[in-house]
Parts: sequence; structure tokens; C-alpha cells
Amino acid sequence: MRLRTSSIPLMLEYVAKSGMGQEDPQAAADILGHEDYLFEARRYGLDSREPLVSYFARFRTIAPEDIPELSPDRRTALRDRHGLWLDCAAHPQKYRDRYRRLMGMLTEENLQNLQDRLRAAFPGDVYLDDIDIVSTLSFGPSFGYVHENALHLDLFGVETYCAMEELPYVILHEMHHLQTMKLVGSYHSFTEKFSALERYIFRFTGEGMAIKFCNNAEGILSKRMNPGLDANIGIPAMAILNRHFPEHLALFQDTVRRLEGGLISEKEIDEQFRTYWWNPHLYPEESASLEQTPIYSFGNELFGSIYDAFGLDVMFQCFYHPCKTLEHFRPLG
Repeated sequence: MRLRTSSIPLMLEYVAKSGMGQEDPQAAADILGHEDYLFEARRYGLDSREPLVSYFARFRTIAPEDIPELSPDRRTALRDRHGLWLDCAAHPQKYRDRYRRLMGMLTEENLQNLQDRLRAAFPGDVYLDDIDIVSTLSFGPSFGYVHENALHLDLFGVETYCAMEELPYVILHEMHHLQTMKLVGSYHSFTEKFSALERYIFRFTGEGMAIKFCNNAEGILSKRMNPGLDANIGIPAMAILNRHFPEHLALFQDTVRRLEGGLISEKEIDEQFRTYWWNPHLYPEESASLEQTPIYSFGNELFGSIYDAFGLDVMFQCFYHPCKTLEHFRPLG
């Protein structure tokens, strides 16, 4: 694994100087040209770095209404994170200390230990030696994600979305995604021969299996992997999502019936995932924004309970042949 964190000290130095009134458009452009920020720009689909340069060249003094849009899909991302950058300029030492603690956690030994733990989640060998682990002070809204055979962590998110001691579970979760990507290859190629029903079920595998094996997830049906550890480490929304399991199950069952009867289109399925399974604003009376969405919890119920009852090999039979899930998922029996 290659650890890429060198943009963080550069950005911290720039932000600290900006906090003392030394904003510099060329310095901002130079830092945003770093390979790790170019990686982020590709991940967020930015056609140009100009909005970023415009923002960071004057972020300490810019009026909120003048903050540019990050991209058409993430119009308010820079505005939403503006307070974080102002805090970083005002308290750079806090983020230097956080970076130091992060580097103490991302040792070669610790990363190897995580890879060893990942072996329990997959049949066969697990090799992630070719991946990059990238950490930045991110301009984007996502805390952790995988892209281009790399795992990204936002330093701002540490101690915001998860405590430092929870970070290994977050890293393990993203490593799970990378190993899954190695199994699947191209998502299109892997699923092109699936039926619409198989594609629907398969979409619950990624997040559901990752939290099962990496975050000690416990739902209504699916039980935690390690009873000696706390449940749902680094996935705080599970407390809310578990309460809504009956409605998640009802929607899943209804959609399966409609797919079996040819009564719902894949366009409608896409809309269901956008507005429901991936929607962080489903339960505003309980949380303004969920850190995890129903696709996490229900994916864990679906595939995690199959693992609990039948083991790893049967769970992966369902992974490769999603309709087998309907034979093994007990609430459908």
C-alpha cells in the first residue's frame, strides 16, 4: 500500500497563513494542483479547478453568498464546508495534532493488521498491496470513499463523523469495498447478464456486507460479528435505521413482487434508490442528515442474516447469484 498524505501539511501551512491575512491565489492554485487534490477533482467529476481556486484564494474573507458551486451535482458543497475551513484557519494547531494522530494510526503494521482481518470477509485470498490510501483536508462532502483503486479519508471527518479510535473500522470498511471491486471488476460487465430483479438485490451487497464484517453491525435480524465489541462502530445512524426496519422490509418485499411481475421499470428502481435507499433526509424528525442511509442497514439485514444462518460460502453464492438470496432470507420464507 502506498500512503499519500503529503498535501495535508501544505494545505495546513497555506490555511494558517490565510488566517493571518496572507491569502495567495497562486499558492492556492499550486496546492490544488497536488496529485491528491487532482484525484479528488476526478472523483467529484470537476471539469475545472477554477471554482476551487476562486474559493481558496479568498476563503477567509469571502461572503457566503459569493462562494462558488463545486459542481452541478454538489452545488452547495463548498458553502456547507465553509465553517470547517474558517475553523482550520483560526485553529491550525488542532488540525496539525489531528494529522499527527492520524499518521500514528496509519502505520504499515496497523494497515497490514487490517488486511489480515479482511480475510474473514471473503473466500480465497485477499491482496490489497497495490492500493493507495489517500488523505487530504478535503474540499468534497464525502468522509470516506474508494475511487481509482484508492481509499480516501478526509481529515476534517476524523473526530467529526467518527472518533479517532473508530477510524480503523472506517478504513477496514473502505478496504472491503476495494476488495469487492477486485472481485466484480466492471460493475456493468458483472451485472449485464443479471435480470432486473438480480440487479436490484445485488445493489444491497456493497454497503450491507461492508458494515457486517467491518463495523460489527447489528440490526434486527443480523447479529454482530464480535459480541465482545460494541455494535455498530462508526455507523451511528444504525440506531435510527433499525427502528425503521419494518418499512424497509415492506418496500423491499413489494419491489421484489413488482419486479417478478414485470410491474416496475429499472428507471423507477433507480429513482427508488435515489429518493429512498440512499436518501440521508428520510427521517428529519429524528436526524437532519443521516450519516448512513437505509441501504446500509437493510443490506446488512439481507446478507448479514444469511451469513449468520448459513455461513460465508452460501452468502457469496447469493452475491454471485442474487436470486438465491430470496431462498435464504428468512423473512421471505
